[in-house]
Amino acid sequence: MNNSKFYILLMGLLLVTLSLSACSAGSSEISNFPTGKFMSSTDKFISYEFNEDGTWSYLDAGTVSADGTYTVKGNQWIENGTDECPFEGTYEWSFDGTNLSFKLVGEDACEPRKAATDGKTFVILK
Repeated sequence: MNNSKFYILLMGLLLVTLSLSACSAGSSEISNFPTGKFMSSTDKFISYEFNEDGTWSYLDAGTVSADGTYTVKGNQWIENGTDECPFEGTYEWSFDGTNLSFKLVGEDACEPRKAATDGKTFVILK
C-alpha cells in the first residue's frame, strides 16, 4: 500500500473514531440526569417521573396532569414544551443521590411549569 492510501485510510479511521466519541459524549450527559419516580419533598401527592428515553410525566395524586419531553445539557434540564406551554423552559438541576432539585435559569413564561419546578426538591422513590 502506498503512503497516500495509508494516510487516507488513517484519516478516515480517525474521523470515525472522533464521530463515535462525540456521539457517546452527548448520550452520557442524559445518563447523568437521574431517572425514575420522584415525590415532592413538601407534598406527597405531587411527583415527577423521568424516563431514560427523554420523556417525563408530572403526576398529581397519581394522575398524569402534564407530560412531555426533555433534554439535558450538563447541569441544565430543558423541558421542550407541552400543549399547554409550547415553548422551552430551562432549569439547573442537582442530585445528591436522593434529592433532585431544580432552579430556573433565565425566564420561564409558563407559570404552571415554573410553579411546579422552580426551587422545588423531589425525593427519589426506590
